Amino acid sequence: MDRYLLADALAQGRAERHHFEGLEYVRLTETVTGFPRGSVVLPDGVVVPGYPSIARIQTLSSGLRQQFQGPFWAEEKIDGYNIRVLQHDGRAYAFSRGGFVCAFSTDRLPDFLPPGIFEREPDLVLCAEIAGPDNPYLEGSPPFVTEDVQLFVFDMMRKSRPGFLEQAEKMRRIETFGLPATRIFGRFLPSDVQPLRDLILQLDGDGAEGLVLKAEFGETRAKYVTGRSNIIDIHVCSTQLLDLPPEYFTNRLMRLAMFVTEHGQQGDPNVERSLGQAFLSGLDRAVTASREHGRVDHRYRCRFRERRNALHFIAHMVATGGQRVRIMPGMPREEDGYWRLEFERVFDRMTGTLSTALSGATQFD
Repeated sequence: MDRYLLADALAQGRAERHHFEGLEYVRLTETVTGFPRGSVVLPDGVVVPGYPSIARIQTLSSGLRQQFQGPFWAEEKIDGYNIRVLQHDGRAYAFSRGGFVCAFSTDRLPDFLPPGIFEREPDLVLCAEIAGPDNPYLEGSPPFVTEDVQLFVFDMMRKSRPGFLEQAEKMRRIETFGLPATRIFGRFLPSDVQPLRDLILQLDGDGAEGLVLKAEFGETRAKYVTGRSNIIDIHVCSTQLLDLPPEYFTNRLMRLAMFVTEHGQQGDPNVERSLGQAFLSGLDRAVTASREHGRVDHRYRCRFRERRNALHFIAHMVATGGQRVRIMPGMPREEDGYWRLEFERVFDRMTGTLSTALSGATQFD
């Protein structure tokens, strides 16, 4: 990126300077010269494009016709968090969707990626999802990752070039480099509604999150989630009922209603029972937590290869989370060749409301 344009963006508050262990970089907080929010500008002016948001379709039959005019690919949507991986000055970094170096993800890259990728293609950027129960950001995880975390590559980009590598190029590199990747279910046409119905119902039964649909040519993309993924989200987050915006829950209820209607599941007692349990189980956990130790929170755990990266992550959590984040005593702790970190994030509104209610105070509805 031109240094004068970058200087203007910094002066106007559309970009911010950051550093991580000697790496000085700039992250864009707004779109600048076509590069979206979350893009990263490295010291040599090279830009790591931000990953764009993907809109969702609510129904298959009309959504496919409306969004795709030609062939597209269907890939699994995984319940995790998004990173972009690249090499700069001989070191691999993982950047979060917002454009920060993620100390946790960067630390764990050697566990997931084979060596030599970036030596062969230095301008390559891997777009990947990290998912699993031992992650420091999300309460939920996919059913097929039962411990720690795993990495799944789902897209590739080039430095300083907006857009993605075409599907065939991406698939070829996944195979050549032996990369862990999301499941690719195949190539479809907009008229292939029934095969995709069958696929999404299979994923629904497996507890998977859904599909990402990617046009074979061009940048058109859409996501379509399973009905059960909405129930799982509610189950995981109902403990935070008062701390999340109401739309978090109403949007998922609407998606679930449209899914069961489209796929003939109206009145299914298993769906209805699961939805009720999803809400009540989280609220039960919240009430129990409030009774037992006076606060409602969630404990996160993760592990690092190097202690210094755990300390970087702790500093970031303390700076951004304030009093809502509590690092557990004695952390990080060496364990099985890794540095284990556990911390709690407190849900303020649930904590306050339940504390008042359980104290015996009166409340007006």
